[in-house]
Amino acid sequence: MKQAAFHGGLGLFLALVVLGYLAYDRGFIPDSVLALTGADHAVEAGGAVAADGPLRFTCPMHPHYIATDPDGTCPICGMDLVPFQGESAGAPSDGAVSVAPEMIQTMGVRTAPAEHAPFVRSVRAFGNVDTDERLETVSASRLEGWIEDLSVRAEGDSVRAGTLLYRVYSPELIAAQKDYLASLQIGNDNRIAAVRQRLRSVGMQPAAIERLTETREVVERVPVYAEATGTVSRLDVREGDYVKPGTPVLRLQSYTDVWVIASIPEAELSLIKGGLAVSLSFPSAPQAPAEGRVDYIYPTIDPHTRTADVRILVDNSSGRLRPGAYADIRFQLDTDEARLSVPSEAILRDSRGAHVIVSLGGGRFAGRSVETGQSANGRTAILAGLAEGEEVVTSGQFMLDSEVSLRGGLARLEAPPPILAGPDTPLSELSVDATTLAEIDHLVDMALYFHEALIDDYRIDPYFVDPALQIGDSLTARFGNTRLVPIIENAQAALRSAKESMAGQPLAGDLASLMAALENWLLDGAPAHYNTLGLLLYLEDETGRLWLQLGGPPANPYGANPATIVEWPDLMAGMEEVAASTERAAVNPHAGHRH
Repeated sequence: MKQAAFHGGLGLFLALVVLGYLAYDRGFIPDSVLALTGADHAVEAGGAVAADGPLRFTCPMHPHYIATDPDGTCPICGMDLVPFQGESAGAPSDGAVSVAPEMIQTMGVRTAPAEHAPFVRSVRAFGNVDTDERLETVSASRLEGWIEDLSVRAEGDSVRAGTLLYRVYSPELIAAQKDYLASLQIGNDNRIAAVRQRLRSVGMQPAAIERLTETREVVERVPVYAEATGTVSRLDVREGDYVKPGTPVLRLQSYTDVWVIASIPEAELSLIKGGLAVSLSFPSAPQAPAEGRVDYIYPTIDPHTRTADVRILVDNSSGRLRPGAYADIRFQLDTDEARLSVPSEAILRDSRGAHVIVSLGGGRFAGRSVETGQSANGRTAILAGLAEGEEVVTSGQFMLDSEVSLRGGLARLEAPPPILAGPDTPLSELSVDATTLAEIDHLVDMALYFHEALIDDYRIDPYFVDPALQIGDSLTARFGNTRLVPIIENAQAALRSAKESMAGQPLAGDLASLMAALENWLLDGAPAHYNTLGLLLYLEDETGRLWLQLGGPPANPYGANPATIVEWPDLMAGMEEVAASTERAAVNPHAGHRH
């Protein structure tokens, strides 16, 4: 039984089993590691003794459990213990893991070189078309009178400059005209200029004053002409209305130019400069101009959305753009010099910083800490830690990272302590150490696995679900009559259903059930822990279904509905953490995990 547990593809199985056992502050590259291949894990039936320590035994299914009793059994699954060896004879000694070719294919490992490439950064945003306030003209009354011969009758009427808008009958204006004509007869230039200015101040336009000067006849109904071309955006009077000084008559708006108001995230605002060229796309007007230019950057930031408005001036002489239309905006920043960079998906992040998995050739992989720079167009600049031409893993790196990290802390982990709590104990006050938290994380791990399967459109392997179900049984027994038990039981029910559905909409339903089961634990049990890991919790707006993912923009596994990010509450004050004094290494559960 012991030999059989170590063969037949156990290497890949262990990689999936141990993803949740990397607690808070793990060391990334261990001094010695075991190979992922099944042959490298095998030991002789008689056992093995570490070069510098006593004989120890471990469970082949739960390798975090270490004991010294050769006749003992695993308290989690009941399997017989097998001899544990700190480093097999065939394991690499350079901090790498060795993976058999068939395992590489099964795990979907893909690599890409670190290379110098032009690093053109762009900022994408959304916005809405708005009117250009500079092109708005307002006509308002400057005296008391009555509106007659109103030529515009409704909003939307087009008006050209010089077109008659309306006539106004005003006794006050008639008296001012008579005074002006009397001044002309007298020939007093000062008086003529004063009365002419009075006519202007009460609203008589220069063209009407010139006609009065030429004809020397009083105009009882003074015409008012449009001073600019545009469209009537507001009409406040009707034929025969009585107006007073200051009464608005109508507004003319020209749409030859329009504004696009873009919302820019606060962190990227410093990259936007006045006069910057902008690429635009309008779903409602595909033939509209696709270019604009930054006209103004507003000085305030919305405290709710953490964005600032940027005004973009767009030519609309074709008239295709309408105020309120949605705009997809891309700010193309200046082209920078070539930089050493890798695909962004190759970067793994945890509490110790950024790192990558480097392919050493011959099926051997090692972790490498790196210093990263800006990210753009799917690539991230590397400031230190890699040389040009080195191959980094871009797919399957999370399982490799988990195996590398596990071996560094395997010998320091120990069996979980008993749990003392009751049905009234809040989830945040349960005594949960690093090992127990890692076991609970197996269930969370399945939510990430199902999410990726739905997004990448592949069938899950039911074999990978079994360890989470088995650990759930152990947790249920240990936590007895606590609030954690129904969470685990409901999660197990979702996992059993997922083993049957495996893909498509049935799997999406199982993911929704699993997340509904885990919701209380995620938000009330250990939210700060998952926030530290970089996990994001999203809520689908329409249905209320939840999902978890590792950073990046929201990728909805249920469809195309919009979603809102759920903020992690700070409820970790009662969480018990295990110190290193008991020779247990606190390691980070499946940081950056992917299946």
